[in-house]
Amino acid sequence: MRTTNEIISDFEQILSEVIKMDGVSDEVSAVQVSAVILQEYGKYNRFPNMKNENNGGEIATATFQQRKAMKNLKLSFPEDISKSEASKVIEVAVEKFRGNGKGGSNPAFSSFQR
Repeated sequence: MRTTNEIISDFEQILSEVIKMDGVSDEVSAVQVSAVILQEYGKYNRFPNMKNENNGGEIATATFQQRKAMKNLKLSFPEDISKSEASKVIEVAVEKFRGNGKGGSNPAFSSFQR
């Protein structure tokens, strides 16, 4: 885990770069932009670890919502399907039903519209 001083140092570096950018009109805007960049950077760095945290380092299995969606879509899937595999299966099924994004019209899938 990073220390507060390391995070502050990162923020100061980001802020100094943002201040140099065209289009940043004032110091408040620069601070806000820098805060968002630092926040997104943190998310990006945490993501690879998050997928394995739920099961003590093992691949995380599909969530209740993913399982429910696959059952509603009448898809067969193994009991130990991973979150990422379930996501892909659901996405493929929805895209296939929609006709590869060309306007499928079944009302049962209206909640999947983007």
